[in-house]
Amino acid sequence: MSAPPEVPPFEGPELDAYLARAGVDAETEAFVRSLAERGYALVDLGDEARTLIDRAVADTDRIFAAQPGMNRIQDAWLRSSAVKRLAAWPKVARLLRAAYGRAGFPFQTLNFLKGSQQGLHPDSIHFHSVPERFMCGVWIALEDVRPGAGPLVYLPGSHRLPVMTMRDAGVNDPRPTPEHYATCFVQRFAERLDAAGLPEERAIIPKGWAFVWAANLAHGGSPLTDPDSTRRSLVVHWYFEDCLYYTPMTSDVEGGRLSLRLPANVATGGWTWPRRNGRRVYPGRNPVLAAVLKRVFRRPFVAES
Repeated sequence: MSAPPEVPPFEGPELDAYLARAGVDAETEAFVRSLAERGYALVDLGDEARTLIDRAVADTDRIFAAQPGMNRIQDAWLRSSAVKRLAAWPKVARLLRAAYGRAGFPFQTLNFLKGSQQGLHPDSIHFHSVPERFMCGVWIALEDVRPGAGPLVYLPGSHRLPVMTMRDAGVNDPRPTPEHYATCFVQRFAERLDAAGLPEERAIIPKGWAFVWAANLAHGGSPLTDPDSTRRSLVVHWYFEDCLYYTPMTSDVEGGRLSLRLPANVATGGWTWPRRNGRRVYPGRNPVLAAVLKRVFRRPFVAES
């Protein structure tokens, strides 16, 4: 049995040879090549998923209605079987397995009622792994996306830029904080994107399609020009097996101090232990306690943005 890859195959230098060995079908090859070339790929989840989407929308609309003014539900999969099934959709899992060379698992869901209008950022500062880049995002349209509803915005090719750490952003504190992210990282990352001169695109996609992006792709939410419009969507973050999982925003990567995570496994309802060289790594008391409490209380978190 061969060892898992240290670099996601679509990010590596031998993609053609990998695809030839893998013997994938045409749809899977197109998906992997799109991730490699652009940092994202589009997937039609199919009619069965669109039926399930109607159930997920009904579940989450009840939560939004109970808390007016709220726009985001984190981990609605804890209460909605429809959200849970969509998050671990088999077609997505199969395509990701081909692109990353490791089995993946969804570890977080975010449901949005309207556009987030979030600034451009890479997920690699929020969630990352050792080996690096074994993380991705999946954005599922729960309704047809309209131009005025604040579509997802992204910069194709930005996934090829070097992964920016907090120290790269000028933070030399051994224990970085979210405040450092706001005051240092955001500006430095924007400067890097300006220097790269990459084009900006928007995801105007229909209900039941997914936008899948690599960990380092710059993306965010465009302005909401029609304030009355909704942009119901489900964001699913995925990790891959046999890695260390950590939060870069509060880590000193160069100094070797990682804020390890014990991520949930949405598909199983449990969690997935971080591993190094195939061996389980204890992430610390706080991540374990948080994982246990989430499983016991099963409470999604509702926020304004």
